Amino acid sequence: MKNVLKQSFVLCLCGVLVLVQGSCKHEAPKRELTPVAVEVLSIDTVSGGLTRTYVGEVEENLSVAMSFPAGGRVDRVYVREGDYVHAGQLLAEINNSNAQNAYNSAKASLQQAEDAYQRLKKVYDKGSLAEVKWVEMQTKLDQARALEQIAKKQLDECRMTAPISGVVGTCNAKVGGTMLPGEPAMTLLDMGKVSVTFSVPESEISTVEVGKEAYVYVPALDNKMLTGRITERSVTSSRVSHSYQVKIAFPNADKSLLPGMVCKVLLEQPDSRGFIVPAKCVQTRPEGLSVWVVRNGRAQRRVITSTEFVANGVLVSSGLASGDTVITAGMQKLYSGAIIKTED
Repeated sequence: MKNVLKQSFVLCLCGVLVLVQGSCKHEAPKRELTPVAVEVLSIDTVSGGLTRTYVGEVEENLSVAMSFPAGGRVDRVYVREGDYVHAGQLLAEINNSNAQNAYNSAKASLQQAEDAYQRLKKVYDKGSLAEVKWVEMQTKLDQARALEQIAKKQLDECRMTAPISGVVGTCNAKVGGTMLPGEPAMTLLDMGKVSVTFSVPESEISTVEVGKEAYVYVPALDNKMLTGRITERSVTSSRVSHSYQVKIAFPNADKSLLPGMVCKVLLEQPDSRGFIVPAKCVQTRPEGLSVWVVRNGRAQRRVITSTEFVANGVLVSSGLASGDTVITAGMQKLYSGAIIKTED
């Protein structure tokens, strides 16, 4: 009887424990995912039309630096900076007193030598003058002529004339000032043709070829667009910037393009295909570049390969497909699988 009571007690105790354990269990509340508000963009395929932009500068076709070989005090200056001059036009003069005196002396010596030559020639023709004396006379005459030509050249160099037609770029000669021998007094620019010069990095120079078409915009002329072709490409690079100089020649009959004007140069690149996405949505990760896309209403990270930066974003060559929806704003709160709420 006691065993029966003992077994009943144990069974009752177990039942109580089961009820107590069941009453202590609480069902864990389900976590509700809050949608993340983002901005999205549907991407489309882009082919060709990609360009690279460079900063160029207008340069004159030819620049001639002129100086007075002998130097001296400047007496007259007939032009100013910006004046258009013709070949042979007188530009400036320095004091020619010493040169004039030297020429007068050389000219007088030449006249004396010529007179002596004519007198001795009559004697020589009659056979009354030794051959050595006649040769000596001829030598003195040649020397006098040479000295007269040198003196005349020095006198002429006191007057500066334009070697070509062009525009006076700089004028350092001032009336009353002294110019040293060889010191640049003026710079004459040939503006009939100009060149737009720009630098191309060594990583891009392989796409630049002589004869390739280019577009140039000149902000100083209300963004005037010029179309030309590359005429020169340097074969040596700058040791500092590791870039190459490239030139595009343009006619400039109206003289509207002036040296020093800054230009924007556009060069079309070989055809390429890809997707253009805004640069702000591209993130750098240990595995590479990536973007967030929307798939079945949830966020998904997508690793991409970028070809290059273009004017309106980043050109993606792989990792995206046509029709993908890329998240462009609100990426800071995203995680893989996050529910997306598109902002209107």
